[in-house]
Amino acid sequence: MSNEQQGEVLCMDRVDAHPDAHRATEPDEESVLRELYGEPGEDGVYAGEGRS
Repeated sequence: MSNEQQGEVLCMDRVDAHPDAHRATEPDEESVLRELYGEPGEDGVYAGEGRS
């Protein structure tokens, strides 16, 4: 185990200690994909511009 991993293990007891830890910090994934790449194709894939 690396020193970095050992440091992470030592902090595990603090994970999700904040009462709002369960709240989403990003918008819905589908909204982000639509904003970045437009509407998905018929197959449901967000391919963006240049889709063939």
